[in-house]
Amino acid sequence: MSGKVSERLNRLLVMVPYLAREEGAGVDELCREFGITEPELMHDLDTLRMCGVPDYTPADLMDYWIEGGRVHVMMADYFARPLNMTRQEALSLFVAGSALVRSGVFEEKGPLNSALAKIELLLTAETKEELEKVISHIEVEMRAYEGNMREIIDEGLEKGMNLELDYWTFSRDEMTSREVEPLSLVCSQGFWYLLGWCHLSEDLRLFRLDRIASVRLTDNPCQERVRQSFDIPTVVGEYSPGRKAHQVRLIFEGKQGRRITEQWPAAQVSENADGTISVELRTRNLAWLETYLLRFGGRVRVEGPKELKKMLAKKAGELLESYS
Repeated sequence: MSGKVSERLNRLLVMVPYLAREEGAGVDELCREFGITEPELMHDLDTLRMCGVPDYTPADLMDYWIEGGRVHVMMADYFARPLNMTRQEALSLFVAGSALVRSGVFEEKGPLNSALAKIELLLTAETKEELEKVISHIEVEMRAYEGNMREIIDEGLEKGMNLELDYWTFSRDEMTSREVEPLSLVCSQGFWYLLGWCHLSEDLRLFRLDRIASVRLTDNPCQERVRQSFDIPTVVGEYSPGRKAHQVRLIFEGKQGRRITEQWPAAQVSENADGTISVELRTRNLAWLETYLLRFGGRVRVEGPKELKKMLAKKAGELLESYS
């Protein structure tokens, strides 16, 4: 990962608990404490809006506001208090964190590595040996797309220049060429994704790096208005939502249901004999899905849960009433 992006991630790791205090923190104080300029701070805070906890819906992502020269955050309570973890949670954190550090996502001497060292003190030699095998495997998976392609994407991110992609679109099963304004890289499920503004779609898109056939750096600069005003896609990645999660079952007409995997890689998709697409996924928050499914109109059928059916029917009725 490019140094600039890596530095920002490390700053955010320290900055969030700092901002989560009731009184927040002053803009000048933050710039002085972290050795950055005010524009760099604003860029960091915009990145903060992409961070949160699963489901990674708007209800789970952090946000901030500035009042009287002081920065305040909301939806950050989870990060403001010390964690009480079970043994399994601590081991999972150790494995994931170690893989991120070794893959260059976080600094070797940064705050994450310091936290991991504390967990390591509690591990037996046998446990550390077992975990080492898992960490090495994850590290290989995360580095799988390094090389020339990643270097070009990193250069586009650093210089703020558009990229030209030859990309295979899973939802339509076709290869297209498009110009993209790169915004950030995301690693999920062992895959790297490029988040960017797509000029072909005139919208934000996630591009999985293993579906990019080729990438070229253009001479066209990214538009600052796009970099400052974008909204993070609803969800990215797979997680363990727990027992309270809803098991969602959907039936789409045609192949449009495959599009949901671009935003929810954990969704299970299968094609039926009648040409429809079945999609299954788990989520604790149905509100984002209610809004997402409205765009498909009568081309999607909710098989479950009943709660989602009622939410969609109510929302559709309210929309019809407002237009009547």
